[in-house]
Amino acid sequence: MITSSNIGQEAYSDYDALWHLKTLGILDKDNAPIEWVAPASSNRKTRVAMIDTSVATGHPNLKGAVNRKLAFDLFSTRLGAFPYLDPDAKIGPLNLNSGTRVAEGLNETSHLLTQLNDRLSHSAPAQLGGITPTVSQEFSVHGTAIAGLIGARPCLVPTSSGEMKLPYSGVDPYCEIVPISTNFDPDPEQLILAFLYAELINADVILLPRIIPDPFRTLPELSQHTMNGDDLGTLIAPSIISPQEATLWEQLAELIVAISLKRPVVCAAGNSNEEFAIYPANLANEHNGIISVGALNAKGYRSGYSGAGSTTVMAPSNDAEIFDKTEVRLDEQRQNYSPIGVPENNSNFKYSNFEIVSTDVPGRFGYSSSPFIAERSDLELREFGSYFCRFGGTSAASAIVAGFLSLGKTTQELVENADGLVSKNWLLSKCKTVPEDDMTHKVPTWFGDPSFPDRDAHGV
Repeated sequence: MITSSNIGQEAYSDYDALWHLKTLGILDKDNAPIEWVAPASSNRKTRVAMIDTSVATGHPNLKGAVNRKLAFDLFSTRLGAFPYLDPDAKIGPLNLNSGTRVAEGLNETSHLLTQLNDRLSHSAPAQLGGITPTVSQEFSVHGTAIAGLIGARPCLVPTSSGEMKLPYSGVDPYCEIVPISTNFDPDPEQLILAFLYAELINADVILLPRIIPDPFRTLPELSQHTMNGDDLGTLIAPSIISPQEATLWEQLAELIVAISLKRPVVCAAGNSNEEFAIYPANLANEHNGIISVGALNAKGYRSGYSGAGSTTVMAPSNDAEIFDKTEVRLDEQRQNYSPIGVPENNSNFKYSNFEIVSTDVPGRFGYSSSPFIAERSDLELREFGSYFCRFGGTSAASAIVAGFLSLGKTTQELVENADGLVSKNWLLSKCKTVPEDDMTHKVPTWFGDPSFPDRDAHGV
């Protein structure tokens, strides 16, 4: 009999959506864990704070993975709303880390921390001013895919003909995910509040799978230059930056570093082949707990969009074509592919068609659309095509690394109270070196050497 504890541990020879977990030595060919076991029942799940968009919490593979009580929305309300609690309900006790000292010496951040602590008092309402939280399906696409890679659970769902297996799994199917949703162009105050909330709820891992639009740090290779006496941040800003906002941007950077010393902060390195990684991934160094994550394709080569020189680790993701003076990497299976003009000595063999599969917003608002507006939890499954999507980028790679760290704590291979530096060093200790031309990549692997399915299949 199939139960929730063993779904996904049988052989699914035609289902390879979990190739990235096999690459990292987490699952074997039959989707069974390699040298790790499910934790004994515990009141404390490993907690991953995900600063991104909201999540489709009704997705069957995410039920039980998302902590709906702690989910926090900063998109709709300045000091945040609890979108899945009754609007008139009181927040109640949250067991906050109210004695945190990460804001010491940061005056503006300290004021925000005081305001946030007041907002999170037991008697405060879950939602403020009758404002509806901004967590609808239209806003939840990226966050849903990220959440699935971290901690989706295999499940059974009812259909008209019985039950259907959805044997999809994240890296750590025993963790809990706390979505901290922000808008698509967040200001420094909103991001400070997001990181402070992750600190207050004692997140074991913090994941930021996107860029922060700090005008002073977004382009690190140029940010120190001046033109006509003006700094680059002022020149590229969409509006005049006030002294207070400039201070907040500066304190946000200091706050991220301070928090990373207490708990690891995992960041996507960027999808434009950035030499120095995007911000805040470019803050990572050996003295803090920030982890910059680049992407490898299923052949073990750097993905066409990913930088490698400034990353802490690399993890599996999809690929992208390249055709420039330094490299030609094309998808020969593309329908309109033409060999005309392609040099004979090209690096097409590096390209991989493999993509990452993750959970998607069910219905018509996800990456993979459906004719149905949305599925309802009280109805049978009508289709499952829109429940999963093709995904990629360093966003996907960073989510996989965040799940890897979470699994370390869940299995207690990484001690529960490990700080950011200890967690980062543990991750690096789990890495194997993968060579590519004149560079090498550090790739985390739970057991054995990384196994790249597309490389093995093509003998390259």
